[in-house]
Order: sequence, then structure tokens, then C-alpha cells
Amino acid sequence: MTDPHDPATLSGDETLDFPEFDAPPADPMPLLKGWLVQAQADGVREPLAASLATAGPGDPSNGAAVIPSVRTIAVKAFDERGLVFGSYTSSRKGRDLASGPYAAMGFYWRETMQQLRIEGSVERLGQEESAALFRDRPIEAQATAAASHQGEPLDDEDALAERAAALASRAEGIPMPSDWAGYRLVPTSIEFWHGRTSRLHRRLAYRRAAVGAPWTHARLQP
Repeated sequence: MTDPHDPATLSGDETLDFPEFDAPPADPMPLLKGWLVQAQADGVREPLAASLATAGPGDPSNGAAVIPSVRTIAVKAFDERGLVFGSYTSSRKGRDLASGPYAAMGFYWRETMQQLRIEGSVERLGQEESAALFRDRPIEAQATAAASHQGEPLDDEDALAERAAALASRAEGIPMPSDWAGYRLVPTSIEFWHGRTSRLHRRLAYRRAAVGAPWTHARLQP
């Protein structure tokens, strides 16, 4: 069994230089984009895979007024406005975001010992942007999205695969499902983290009261 106190359980390149920790920029959005771009250039595996946490109504009868849920998603685009992903509006996360349009997102890149933590409001993209995002998916992914009802019970996996294959072979293309949409997480909180095996991790946190408000930043203890 792996010893959780073994420094080797935290691996990666801790010698990388991150001058932003000593001279933080006023606006973290270009820095956020820079980290995401550099992770791809550094050959990080799955650099745009992120954990997305949402929360939805619970059952007050057992004391759970709100229940959180988390899953791994693929971030499809990012710019100065935020981070874009797609989902079914009828899925668990879609229902959560409809009832409370806020979420948290986390990236962890083991190879470079970097972590990004992002919190903020989530806006649903318009029909045109959502359709463009859907068309950008591989044909097989479009077909699965059109054939599946995400999160619903699965009675026949072979039948689902057959429906997806039939859709993928359509010459006229695959229409976007009516319950599929793009979403954008607009950050109001961003933390940049670089790990060290000594656990003297470097942390730089940004906050703003609302979208459009000025950012503040602070170094945090590990």
C-alpha cells in the first residue's frame, strides 16, 4: 500500500519558474489563459479536463437543503470572458445550473505540479454559439449526444450504440438535440497553485465582488 506521507505521492516538476507568484499581474484572466495554453505546450495529458462542481436542491426532510455534485468535463474554449463547456440542460449539472447558476472548476496537472481553482457564475450560451460548439465535436460524439439521454437509466446498451451509429452515418449531418447547450463559467475567483514535495506550495488567489468589478489578489499560505 502506498504511504500517504511519502513525498513521492506528490510528483511532477517543481523546478518550473512562475514569476507571477512574486509579481502578480493586476488582471488574472490573461494569466489563466497563459496557464491553459502552456499546459498544452508542455505536453500535459488531458490539459483541458476539469472537475466541475455544481449544487442543486436537496431534501430538507433529512437536513440536506443543498446537495453538491462533481464530474470531469472537457473545457472546449477559453478567453477573457471565461471557460466554455457543453452539456445537456436536462442532465444533473444542467438542472443544478438552472436552479443556481454558479459553479466551481478545478484543473490538476500532475506533470507540472500545477492546479487551478476557479469559481464564478455560469451563463448559458445562445442557440447559435451552442450549435457551433456542438458542430465542433467529432461526429461520433455528436451522434452519441443525439442518441443518448444523459443520466437516464440504460436498458439496452446495444440499442443505444446502434442509434448512435445510424446517426453518425447520416449524410445530412446530425442536428443538435433540443436539450443540449453550451455554458460559460465566468470567474469571480481564481487560484493559481504550484506544488512542492516539501508542501510549501505556492498559492496566488484572485477575487472580485462581481463580473466587471476590479480584481484583488493575495498570496496564500500552503
